[in-house]
This record gives sequence, structure tokens and C-alpha cells, in this order.
Amino acid sequence: MKALTRELIEDWLDELEVRHTLCPDCDGIHLMDYEEKLGVLESRVLLEDDLVMVFTELAIRPSAILPLQGSLHLINYDHPLLKVGLSLDDDDVPRLTLIAALPTQGLSGDYFAHWLPPILTATQAVLDQASQMDVLFLDEGAFDNPEGDSLH
Repeated sequence: MKALTRELIEDWLDELEVRHTLCPDCDGIHLMDYEEKLGVLESRVLLEDDLVMVFTELAIRPSAILPLQGSLHLINYDHPLLKVGLSLDDDDVPRLTLIAALPTQGLSGDYFAHWLPPILTATQAVLDQASQMDVLFLDEGAFDNPEGDSLH
């Protein structure tokens, strides 16, 4: 079995017809179909030492933090394939983080092809739920960075 590399994951994403791009600022493979959605800050596949992770961040309105925090246990219950949490930083917009992880040991393209679609479906469902809850920070202008679009 070949060692798992970012290039191999990109090949698997190509086979699944998932639009992606390799980020020049991080080691992530960014998922374009999700990053183009309003409210999504980043969505990427990361290869760590022993894990493949799908990591998506949604921008949250500061006034929505408290009601969203009260709903997190239900969101996690409804979407058991994802770990959903809040990321709060004084210098940045609050974020709803969605993470899925898969061990790399013995991972095959076929297994990845069975694992990824339900993860992406759950990610879309959480995005839809956050939109229905009206917790997303949808002001695109607030994220304009004169130094470029990179969030890294």
C-alpha cells in the first residue's frame, strides 16, 4: 500500500469530482464548493500524522453565540459524523467549527470514497441548520482583507 500523501488525497477527490485547490498558505486542500457558500470561512481536508480531517468553519454573528451554545448538544446529536463546536477569539469573528476525522492506517481510496460523501452531506446539513437558525454572519464585506483573501 502506498504511503498516504496530500497528492493521493487530491487524486481521490478528483475521482469523487470534488472541486478543490491546494492552499499556498497552509497544508490544506480547500474544498471550493463549500468555501464559495455564504457564511463559510474555510472548508478543507487536512492530512495530519495519523488522521485525515475535514475541517469547516462558519462565521457566526456575535449576538448568536449564546443561543447557539445552547443548541450545540442537539446539533452534535443530530450529526454524529461531525464534531461541532464554537471557536471564540477576541480578535476575530466567532466561528462554528465542524470537524470529521478518519485514521490513515490502512486507508484505501475505496474507503475514503465511502466516508467523504456522508461527511460533506452532514456539513451541508449543519450549514443549512445554521442558516435556518439565523446565526450566520453573512456580511461578506466584513471579511475583505486588503492583503488578499487568505485567512491564514
